[in-house]
Amino acid sequence: MTLITYKIVNDEGGKLKKAARIACNFWNTFLTPKKAIVIRLRVSDLGEGTIALASEPYTAKGTMYGPVTVNTAFLKQVRVSKVAGIIVHEIGHTLGFGFAAWMKLFDEKTGLFTPKSVAALPALSAMRVELDGGPETELSHWDEARHGGELMTGEDDSAEQVLPVTIAVMALLGHKIKKRLRKKTSLTKLLTRAAKVKFAKKVQAKQLDLDLFRETKLRETLPHKGRRRRHR
Repeated sequence: MTLITYKIVNDEGGKLKKAARIACNFWNTFLTPKKAIVIRLRVSDLGEGTIALASEPYTAKGTMYGPVTVNTAFLKQVRVSKVAGIIVHEIGHTLGFGFAAWMKLFDEKTGLFTPKSVAALPALSAMRVELDGGPETELSHWDEARHGGELMTGEDDSAEQVLPVTIAVMALLGHKIKKRLRKKTSLTKLLTRAAKVKFAKKVQAKQLDLDLFRETKLRETLPHKGRRRRHR
């Protein structure tokens, strides 16, 4: 059995751990990943203007690790739910948004999903992939102009929503869908539900090597460089 869990390297008053638990509960509610995922979280002084840094995921012993560093100052200033939303977004990337299986689903020149992808998931006919915003944003998010306010766009939107297709597309990335999202839903509402879920896979989580660490290149700086508005 696979699952999504976390490793807290260091924290600020337990806030990062609370946010990580909510974020993992969010994704574990909707899917079973094709391989176990450990989101590896730490806090550090990243300087003014930076919220977080995400490095390239790496795989070892059949487990995928997604390293994220959160700015200490940012963590102190915002609510746990805000931090949880960022972690949910980054887990989305670790699950495949922006990587090999994702890149096969659409035309990189137009941002349109291929006929084969649409046949497998008709909801993709209404979706577009982001084609601008710089290397940290383009081709790895939903298009901001068309889908602004969605969890997996590159912007940090105050009225953030989750579309059913964001959950459903995970099946095309190799994961098993356990529960579908019926309609566009407020991320805040979904995180509130996730906060009430009791983690039931502690035994499985303990079997993973939570301490395994590899240095990988930077993948995403939050907010994204090249954007003028406030970002994720």
